[in-house]
Amino acid sequence: MASFPVRLGRFALQNSFTSARHYPRTTAPQLRMASNTSTPRFAEGEDPQQLGSDTTALQQQGWTLDADGMGVTKTFHFKSYFKAVAFVNLIASESSAKRHHPTMTVRIGSVDVHWTTHRPRGLTIKDIAMARHCDNGAGLMGYVEAEQGLKCGPEK
Repeated sequence: MASFPVRLGRFALQNSFTSARHYPRTTAPQLRMASNTSTPRFAEGEDPQQLGSDTTALQQQGWTLDADGMGVTKTFHFKSYFKAVAFVNLIASESSAKRHHPTMTVRIGSVDVHWTTHRPRGLTIKDIAMARHCDNGAGLMGYVEAEQGLKCGPEK
């Protein structure tokens, strides 16, 4: 039986009667976990003094440096899945306009956001600006503390 792949850019979907064809696969980028790293690593050409104070201000608002100090990460909690997805769309809209995209993980009542710059590698003013945008957007979407966020399982 023939296979009818549906091409979506670099991705391909095939029906259950697929042949042994292989299409280029991409894997989702792994979210870099927060660490105890206290020294950010800024991209070449960035002003370390200015970004240092901006990074400190972000850390006071709950952002943490990723494992290698080249990005910032934060988890935002919401009372509904709909609000979490709306928050992702809010970030997606601005990041598309700015041509700077995060790694995001969506759960039923939370969204993990990770900002870093790949070229040049390291933390940049774009990451700082987009992290601030996330904080402002989360406020508009009604983010809550972790214990108030929607969780899977029976209600108590």
